[in-house]
Amino acid sequence: MWGICLDSGSIQEGLFQMVIQYEIGDEGEVAITLPETAYRPDIKHIIKLPISSPKYIYGERVYPCNHSNLTGEICSIHWHFKLNCCFYAIKVDGKIKSKRYFDNDLDAVI
Repeated sequence: MWGICLDSGSIQEGLFQMVIQYEIGDEGEVAITLPETAYRPDIKHIIKLPISSPKYIYGERVYPCNHSNLTGEICSIHWHFKLNCCFYAIKVDGKIKSKRYFDNDLDAVI
């Protein structure tokens, strides 16, 4: 399942307000599968994503539509509450680009 982590204790892990993929165990515990982390938030601090999944996932290779020579990978996914959609940060050559990218701004590297 995909959701938005709103657990303030996850700030140190860099997960606060990020889109996460998670599983719920038999005992009701949450295990975050993407991005990789050992942090275990309480289920009450996760809002289920209103869409089935983001268009791009963590680690996927992409490039901005207007800069096909600039290839990077998805390093963070956030939810834009006002626009009701995901936006992404990409890492190019080890550096995170400061621009926010939306679904239509990126293409997957094939």
